[in-house]
Parts: sequence; structure tokens; C-alpha cells
Amino acid sequence: MSRRKYMMLLLGVFALCAALLVPILGKPVLTVIPFDGTPSTQQPQVGVDGSETIASTLHIAVSMTDAEFQYWQLRNESYALNHPNVKIIMTNFTESEAAVTWKEAFQIGDPFDIMLMDNNRVREFAVHGYLFPADSIFTGDSLGDQLEALTEPLKWNGSLWGVPLDCNPLLVVWQRELLKSASLNAPPKDWNAFLTALNLLQTSSPEVKSFNFSSSNPSQYVAWLGAFKDTKEKAANLAPFIDSMKQQLRFTIDHASTMSYLDPSQQTSELMQAFEAKSLLSSVMPWSAYQSITDQQRELLTVADQTAPIVWSGGRSFVLSSRSEELEAARLWINEMTSSSQQIEHYQLFNRLPAKISVYANEFALKGISERPPHWLIGMLKQDEVTPDPYWSEHWDKWVKVWSSFDWSSSTIEQMNTIIRTWNGEQKSDATKAPQSEGDGKLNH
Repeated sequence: MSRRKYMMLLLGVFALCAALLVPILGKPVLTVIPFDGTPSTQQPQVGVDGSETIASTLHIAVSMTDAEFQYWQLRNESYALNHPNVKIIMTNFTESEAAVTWKEAFQIGDPFDIMLMDNNRVREFAVHGYLFPADSIFTGDSLGDQLEALTEPLKWNGSLWGVPLDCNPLLVVWQRELLKSASLNAPPKDWNAFLTALNLLQTSSPEVKSFNFSSSNPSQYVAWLGAFKDTKEKAANLAPFIDSMKQQLRFTIDHASTMSYLDPSQQTSELMQAFEAKSLLSSVMPWSAYQSITDQQRELLTVADQTAPIVWSGGRSFVLSSRSEELEAARLWINEMTSSSQQIEHYQLFNRLPAKISVYANEFALKGISERPPHWLIGMLKQDEVTPDPYWSEHWDKWVKVWSSFDWSSSTIEQMNTIIRTWNGEQKSDATKAPQSEGDGKLNH
């Protein structure tokens, strides 16, 4: 975390601690914001002895880093000052255990009231009857203020089953000067154009690497396969590999020396050194990493088609349990925690993009992206490439399993062909027929 963001978080901690230490004179007034946005007030409930009582206890499940979890704990403490009748118990799960544990909680009849869930898993939980529709939280024009790439995965059976919080989309970035050296004014549109550009570059600079993605992150394989216009939809939906995608995969083995496998989030400095040295053509890069680099470093890069949908949005949403006995309290909590001011604060601290369009900078804003996300992102997030599918998460679990034992840096072409056959359900002879054409994944030297 940068020094500026650390100081912001530290100041937030001090402010909340100071607020908690201020003696409360008399009974506090609970401000309730109904879904029409008009505030009303009510006195907290009291027991027969005059003491306040807890009217609602919200059990909330999340899966996030320790730093972000601490932030949400502070937000809950602040929330409790204005809502003394509500007790909040938030539990943080590891990514690997979250979905399984939450399903088990429903099956044994002891689910959480609210969950912060990856968008791609929401339909699955809705289909199984685990969720309560979230439509009532959206009123007036509030739904129109949501980015469609984040609401589309939440739709099923005529309802919305979650309230978007944020996203961390995977961008594909290109070294601007290397594109010019390859006679391109914009990133290549398809696999053949990519190979042509790489051939031109390596004729004069054979040390140039072609592409980078994290070898330990299966979602970045999706972004790599969906880097071109004709493969975006197939990659986003984890569909069977088409010929150009097979060529991409075989290329990583046949031309392993041109590939790079730095983790863009954990090895951002090393990645930017490669771009600065003009030794890397392109890379998958999460928005959070892109936002963290300097303005000068961003000038080195071109983001792939800013009008095309994102293949991997990395969106998260709050969902309501269908078995919750605290639905009204849960709705109020979600409504406040996804407000525009909360989304701006969260973005400035954790680099995750807000879900509300109104939070983004206007088209001609001069402020840096550290204050508000840039307007051009709206074009990439206004539509979703993923086709509605309640069983998408099953495909994802299979995707992770298929790649679990694959080593990108040392595997053979036969091992890659096995991956292709397994994913496509092909016979051995089908997958090993590599088409011999200009775009067969081969470089000219």
C-alpha cells in the first residue's frame, strides 16, 4: 500500500476511534434511510430497565485481504454508532473455502444474512434458492446508475440477485512504442495480426517477449485467450477452444522463450521495467495494478480496445440470504455500504473500481485517476461478455482443475494438447491436427 493510502487509512482509524470515545449524551437517534432516499428517524428500542436492546444481528460473510477486512470492520463500527440496535458480526474466509463453506451453511440451515460474493457465482446460488431478490434495494434511477457488466451476471428469472460493490477487471495492455515499431497504431485485432507484429519486432530485436500473464492465476489465462476480438466471447464464457485459441495455447510451448510469467499484481515493478526497456510487447494487468503505477509509466502503455467489453470483470456484489430473518436490516446495511461516497473512499484506498457510473470522472476531467476512475472505463464496463448461465461456476471449477497441474514454463506440446482435448472433449486425433496456415501459431524464424 502506498504511503498516501496508508496515511488515509490511518487517519480514518483515528477518526473512528475518536468518534467511539465521545460520550453519548442521552439516547442516540437512529437514522433510517428508506429506499426512496428520504431520511426518517426513530428512537432505539429500550428494555424495561431503560437500557438499549439489540433488535437485529447481521451475520455477514466476506472473502478478502486482511487489510480490506480491517477497513470493513471500521466501517461496521461507524455504522453501529448511527444504528445502535444493529449488531454486526462479519467473518472473513479464504478464497478457497468461501463458496464451499457458504453452501454448507445453507444446507445445514445456518446461513449468513449477507455475503459479498464474486458476481460469477451469484446465479448459481440464486438457482438453488439460497438468495433473496435484491430488486427492492434499487429505486428510482439507481439501477440506471449501475455498470451493466456488473449487473448482467446478477440477473436471473426476471430479478436482480445482488447489489454490485466494485470490480477489478483484467486489462490487456500493450507497449506503445513497440506497436509503432510493428507498424500498428492500435493493438492487433486478431491472432494473425499479433504474429505479424511480433515477427516484425523480433527481426530487429529478437529479445522482445511477446506476452505476459501470471502462471498461477487461471483467470489471467482467460484474459490472455480473450485478448483478441474474435475470441473475447468464447474466453469469457469458458467455451471450447476454437482454432485460434488452440494456436495461442500451443504458441506458449512452441515459443516458450518469448513468453513471460510475472505476476502483474505482485511483481508490478519488474513488469514495468520490462515495458520501460521495450523488451515486452503486451501483458494482462489487473486494474488495481494499472492504477498503482505512475502517470509516466501509464504513458508507455496502450489499453486494448476501450470500447470492447471486458473478458474478466472481477466484480463483487452483496447478496441477501433467502433464509435471513433480518432482511430489512440487511437491506439498509447494503444500501449504506454501497453508497457513492463509500465507493469513492473504497476506490481511493484499495484501487477497486466502483460499480456506480456517477462515481466515475466526467469525460473532460483533469484530476488524476487516484481520485476518481477515468471516464473511458465506462465504455469497457457498459456491457458484459458472459452469457447468462447458472452453471458458469461449475465450468470455472473445472477450468481451475484442468490447469492445476500444468507448468507453463516447462510443459511439452503433448501436455498442452492433452489440456485442449480435455477441455474440448475431443479425441486425440482431433486436438493434434494443427492447421498449417499463416496463423498457425508459428513465427517466421
